[in-house]
Amino acid sequence: MIQTTIRISALAAIIGTVALAEDTSDKIDVLYVTHEPGKHHKYTPQREIFEKLAKESGWNLTVMSGNHDEVEEKLATQPDFGKGADVIVYNFCMAHSEKLNAPYNIINQTKEKGIPALLVHCSLHSFWATYKKGKGKIWVHPEGANAKVKAKGKLIAQWKEKHPDAEFPAWTNMTGIASTKHAKRNPIEAKALDASHPVFIGVENYTTHAQAELYYNFITAEESPTSKVLMTGSQGEVDAAILWEHPLGKSKSLSFTLGHGIKEWEQEPFQKILVNSVNYLASGK
Repeated sequence: MIQTTIRISALAAIIGTVALAEDTSDKIDVLYVTHEPGKHHKYTPQREIFEKLAKESGWNLTVMSGNHDEVEEKLATQPDFGKGADVIVYNFCMAHSEKLNAPYNIINQTKEKGIPALLVHCSLHSFWATYKKGKGKIWVHPEGANAKVKAKGKLIAQWKEKHPDAEFPAWTNMTGIASTKHAKRNPIEAKALDASHPVFIGVENYTTHAQAELYYNFITAEESPTSKVLMTGSQGEVDAAILWEHPLGKSKSLSFTLGHGIKEWEQEPFQKILVNSVNYLASGK
């Protein structure tokens, strides 16, 4: 397991750790959760870009990483993994994970502990067994989830037996709008719906790199009325929400479906949206 903390303070580097604690007290504490190296995504260079953005933004950054199974296990077994963070950024791909304590603990960081979350790309295509109906199994609608959600009946039964008083952790409870598949990789025309929103400071509508994936909306904005779409993406005649916020208990999640390839991460508008999103979530607005 890799877990590092980066503190950015030129003054502290000169006069020591006491000054470090004082100098960073008003900084945003960001926890970045990923796994490396990644099977379908280059998570190591993506992490390096995020670390650069954190340094330039003056955040206090903690990185939780390791291989897929290590990070999945940590999320599942540490209910307070986000303690001390002002914002948690999730950039992972756990599509086939059935360790239900992982999504439960993730959801509770935001819902119960009030830590806002930014979900990037394949984080939206995670924990499919909690909401995406598949073949050859008994699929059941879990109580408290969106009407379109179907989860593995076996998992629901196991959850109720072990956690009779806890809500089943359907991943759509975290995201609101949701996706189960994406279009072929092609450029996406990204368009802000409200250019005055803080996530778009210094950002204009732009075209993504050619290897971008447009995530279709399985649960649409109309089917998740508490979600607010901030940006849409278009590939030809196909449109989908690609950036939205969703209230969740004591805080909210912000979901950004772009960011499949490293070339997207290198684009200035993409980076600005990441930075603006963290600053916006930390502001508590």
